[in-house]
Amino acid sequence: MIDRRRTARRRVCLGGRVRVAAFLPELDCTVRDVSLDGARIRVDAETILPDCFDLFIPCRNETRRVFVAWRSGAAVGLGFDVTQAASAPEAVARRLAASETEVARLRAALLGGNSSEPGRVH
Repeated sequence: MIDRRRTARRRVCLGGRVRVAAFLPELDCTVRDVSLDGARIRVDAETILPDCFDLFIPCRNETRRVFVAWRSGAAVGLGFDVTQAASAPEAVARRLAASETEVARLRAALLGGNSSEPGRVH
């Protein structure tokens, strides 16, 4: 068998959760191998997975955006998306700063709407 991995894998046995959407329940899985480029998980053979989803590993408090690279029965090979982990502090800080800027802009627009200038809605 030819190993086509670009980076070395580590064998692990970690509990994981598949997060497809906020309104759908999470699916339990077992993370079996991890490398810098992806992971191998085990799910029930009948489980239907979308092409792309979030993989949450509770013991590491890590969430990664993944895509399905291959599937063989209950084993699923995943590739990590090139974006940073969704739980990375830098990504959270950027989203928070953008949200605060938007709140300030909306607050100014609301307060500006109460002026007594003609043609303005109040």
